[in-house]
Amino acid sequence: MHRFTFSSLTFLAVAATLPAGEFQFKDGDRVALVGSTLIEREQEYGYWELALTTRHPGKKITFRNLGWSGDTVWGESRVGFDLDNPQKGFERLRDAVLAVKPTVIIVGYGTNESFAGETGLPRFKEGLNKLLNAFAPTKARIVLLAPMHVEKHARMTPDPTTQNRNVDLYAGAIKEIARARGALFVDLSPPSRDKPAPLTDNGIHLTAFGYQYTAARLVQLLSPENPEPPTPLKGYALSPKAEKLRQAIIEKNQLYFHRYRPQNETYLFGFRKQEQGNNAVEVPQFDALIEAKEKEIAKLLIHE
Repeated sequence: MHRFTFSSLTFLAVAATLPAGEFQFKDGDRVALVGSTLIEREQEYGYWELALTTRHPGKKITFRNLGWSGDTVWGESRVGFDLDNPQKGFERLRDAVLAVKPTVIIVGYGTNESFAGETGLPRFKEGLNKLLNAFAPTKARIVLLAPMHVEKHARMTPDPTTQNRNVDLYAGAIKEIARARGALFVDLSPPSRDKPAPLTDNGIHLTAFGYQYTAARLVQLLSPENPEPPTPLKGYALSPKAEKLRQAIIEKNQLYFHRYRPQNETYLFGFRKQEQGNNAVEVPQFDALIEAKEKEIAKLLIHE
């Protein structure tokens, strides 16, 4: 079992600490997490949400994970059966975010796009700006995550050095856009000398340990008003209460996933809805289940 203390993470926080007040969570914030695989898989582990929730126990912050594996700023993974109309993917991405009425949007794109190298950079910047413009009606505070470095790993070939140069280029572009828009830029990639153990299972996808480690970095960078690390994350093995809270968060995420992305969507809402479209009325029924789970999370948080 991995174990680590926050002594190593202290360096990370000091190295990238933001001035107090530059970003603050507020009571009642609705946080939308948007991006590709890094974002989507977080809902299966819940460490980021656990860390941010326990850091702000009295602020009633809710989270909605809108990540989609393999996605890009153009919403390409969300096209579905509309392969002849790529714009549909972008529209679905935009509409999904607007629907949750977020006050904070954490955006994690750039990993997939970075494989296009330097030649693809202008198109990526144009696409990210277009996406952020589409989110503008929410008036949400924006957090832009840098794509994470590819980790040198036994299962990863070839050597990631060249690709990480591309990652740095795209991270730099995201940082420039964040500065221009007054958004917050956050880089979760740890310095290699400070990384305690492999964070991924293949060089790219974070393991449970990787999500917990990056949760510690994320919570430090998003909560500069409180420099102490969140108690439940002191060590890889969570306390029983913290683990119960994490499991409730995961269950809530599963319910929302089925609400947001029903498995038989084509039959419920798509071109085959004449077959099972009458069952579409059941999808909104997830809302009550999600609300009940949110109440459970709030109750567990009080007793954490």
